[in-house]
Amino acid sequence: MGKIKLIVVRHGETPSNLSGTVTGRSEDILTANGREQMLKVREDLLKMQGAPKILQSFKAVYASPMKRCIESVQIVAPEYDPIYDDRLAERDLGELKNYNIDELWQKPLWNSLEVERMGSGAETLLSGLNRVQSFLDDIKNQYKDGAELLLVTHSFISRCLWIITENITDEEEMSNFLHPNDQIKIYEY
Repeated sequence: MGKIKLIVVRHGETPSNLSGTVTGRSEDILTANGREQMLKVREDLLKMQGAPKILQSFKAVYASPMKRCIESVQIVAPEYDPIYDDRLAERDLGELKNYNIDELWQKPLWNSLEVERMGSGAETLLSGLNRVQSFLDDIKNQYKDGAELLLVTHSFISRCLWIITENITDEEEMSNFLHPNDQIKIYEY
């Protein structure tokens, strides 16, 4: 069985990113800067592939079905017909909408590895890890000989990918993960 190389892009900047508000699955669109970030990511991917104008090395492109990711993938990889997968969607916040990220990190169970949902209905880290593991199991089964895949998703999902693919077990290290909007992360599975 070959390894799968995951090229992971976080969606471009949104108004809620600027305000520090966590919107979860509420829809948000890219700012002008967010669109510029995605153009830069496209250029970076073209350089990585040694391709002057067309991305061509990805076996497939997967993306979150949320507007900010749909818009991002259209800018980053217009050559591809993306496969939208709900398991790549942002964290479900339940009743915890429009909080500042620092406030959410203080909530008990926010980063729980023992329960899937908080009393408010919000997903915990365990829930995200289970979703991402299901996605990884499916693509590993589909691409048995290995593949290079592009994923356009959210920081929470990128963190879950990192934890699983790098076998991160230290909870403090898990909470220090950061995936800026204009940065490409690469994982192997």
